[in-house]
Amino acid sequence: MSEIPTEGATVDPPSAWLARATAVGVVTGAFVLGLLLVLAASWWRDRQAAEAFDLVRWERETVAGRWLHLVGAPLRDDPAEDEAVRRYFALPSSDPEARRLENRVERIIEGRIDATLHDLGIHVGLPVPGTVFPFVDMELASSPQVIVESPRAKIERVRADLLRPDLSPAQGLAIERRSERERPDRRALVVPSGGVATYPAIVTNDGDYAGTVATAAHEWTHHYLTFYRLGRSYFSSRDAETINETVADIVGDEVGALVLERWGDPTRDVPRPAPSARARDFNQTMRELRTEVDALLAAGKIDEAEARMETVRGDLALRGTSLRVLNQAFFAWYGTYAARPDSVDPLGAQLREIRERTGSLPAFARAIREVSSRADIEALLARLRAA
Repeated sequence: MSEIPTEGATVDPPSAWLARATAVGVVTGAFVLGLLLVLAASWWRDRQAAEAFDLVRWERETVAGRWLHLVGAPLRDDPAEDEAVRRYFALPSSDPEARRLENRVERIIEGRIDATLHDLGIHVGLPVPGTVFPFVDMELASSPQVIVESPRAKIERVRADLLRPDLSPAQGLAIERRSERERPDRRALVVPSGGVATYPAIVTNDGDYAGTVATAAHEWTHHYLTFYRLGRSYFSSRDAETINETVADIVGDEVGALVLERWGDPTRDVPRPAPSARARDFNQTMRELRTEVDALLAAGKIDEAEARMETVRGDLALRGTSLRVLNQAFFAWYGTYAARPDSVDPLGAQLREIRERTGSLPAFARAIREVSSRADIEALLARLRAA
């Protein structure tokens, strides 16, 4: 039964209805077509990514997941903070319960790092009430692998490109061999990363709680330094890269320790390997080997250096430490972190001394963020020693 128009009402003629329906159809069709094009482009990008880590795809999926988690918060009965952390780190990352807890644990870690930084007064610009800028933002995920290349004649990182985290050891080996076939004057290594300073930062989901907090704080330090001379110089030289990574290690480790001191470690009852004499032996072996290899390469004895690294790799395997590859690229990758106990780079000791002489972590951050070279480090250290 059709409705009868009331007095004063108007009825559109059939042509107006047709025009309106056509306009709606055109807009709807354009929207659907646009959506299909975006999805097709994303699919094609995913197919083309092959071995490379697709940052655009990762950002797209991460942002969507984060908003879904926030929207659904009122409907969930999330466990208490310590209980969520304890349960998450007691499970493998692939466990369904771990995946359900992941977003909750991310927000807990972010909040604790944020509160620690806020209390310390480490931030960019004017203080932000109740938080810091840049905001602490991290994502627990399978961290990308990295293809690292170094010249055979000198330990120097000349390439470090992100790869998909799910590549198998066989695929990693194939990438290394292909890289060395294409560039016979280089050595290559595919190695896992512990985190990447994207935004949100990628932090590996296969670590323990203490290490995860320190890594998240490390990656936030990169976000912070981006606003200053040191961070902006990251890609200008290998020295600047090493300074950035070493500073991030120092800040990340200290902030991580403060978080554990304030909130405790909810996972302290979770079984974990204890530091061993084997680890100390490994660090000493690596320091001695690096010094020996540098000397051989400086003398032009490339084959002898490579043979020596392979011999040491075999010796380490007999002592219970297995390394798939030990070559120039290995040292080029791990040598970027000069605060590591197996590093021979004097930058590690210099930066630790600067941290000690500045007296506090905020003072260290303010002093170090304006350097960009080894010469700057030496000059800063000289001023602090003279003070």
